[in-house]
Amino acid sequence: MRKIASALTAFLIILSLGPPAAAQESEQHRPYTGPVIDVHLHAFAADANGPAPNGICVGAAANLQYTGQEPWPVAMSRLSLDPPCEDPIRGPATDAEVLAQTIAQMERYDVTGILSSTAEEFATWSAAASDRFMRGLSLNIRRDGDLSAEEAAAAYERGEFMVMAEVTNQYSGVLADDPAFEPYWQVAADRGIPVGIHLGVGPPGAPMLYPDFRAQSPLRMEEVLSRHPDLRVYLMHAGFPFADDVKALLYLYPQLYLDTGVLQIAAPREEYYAFLEEIVRAGFGDRIMFGSDQMNWPGLIGEGIDAINDAPFLTYEQKKAILYDNAARFFAPELEPLAARD
Repeated sequence: MRKIASALTAFLIILSLGPPAAAQESEQHRPYTGPVIDVHLHAFAADANGPAPNGICVGAAANLQYTGQEPWPVAMSRLSLDPPCEDPIRGPATDAEVLAQTIAQMERYDVTGILSSTAEEFATWSAAASDRFMRGLSLNIRRDGDLSAEEAAAAYERGEFMVMAEVTNQYSGVLADDPAFEPYWQVAADRGIPVGIHLGVGPPGAPMLYPDFRAQSPLRMEEVLSRHPDLRVYLMHAGFPFADDVKALLYLYPQLYLDTGVLQIAAPREEYYAFLEEIVRAGFGDRIMFGSDQMNWPGLIGEGIDAINDAPFLTYEQKKAILYDNAARFFAPELEPLAARD
């Protein structure tokens, strides 16, 4: 009996100590499985990145072994048709499949998204899933047919879009602080329109695809933020790879946010994690929002969400903040009408 009593006492002592440290650590870093807000989606065609169907590898710019012996657009097309990795993310063959598979990914992960699109594209996509999308105004001021600042203001006041994104002027050599874009910044600041702007780098070999493209430091945003302290703006692609510049801006301008668009494939996973961890470690985890940059590869949505959930340095609360809470706070006025439709 004494042996039984001793064993029982030892068992009760173990129970009183609570779960093992390893179990507590696992619980603290568990995946987030609630609703997700994707602040960076596109209504692209299946052949937007080369002949369809095509694919892309995680670490898209890594180990390309390009020698310049063939034009880069030809090489890129070849690589997209036969991606040099074991498990590429493949896009479908038709536009209808891009739409259907994107919605399927959004339903699987319970995603609401900001869809960078024209009015016509948004009409098609929202007709298929009206509860999943808010319209972002796709904008490049050097692109034929895009709206002037006055036209953008009028379209916003008619309720035609909620977010000015993605602003892709960089592809045409117009940087964030270019005077040509100042009227748009003023329109956004005056009306409280959120703006998502492409910064940092672009696709591998971008200047050989878009001759006016140049790398753009996030510091190009400083004069804009200084002139418009109430501007609601987020840096798409988190300003990768300019981590120090991003941290400086986040420190100086607390209204500034980031999105993670395309980083789940643009960089090798270790590099993505190193960049993301540097920003989180600096204390700015409350200003990082999830973006997939889904173009013609619907699997980018799940890949991006899984990359956040698999990040070993993120706690559950930090994952939840990136995947939902931060965007819910930043886009609270825009999300309210969507919630009212539910």
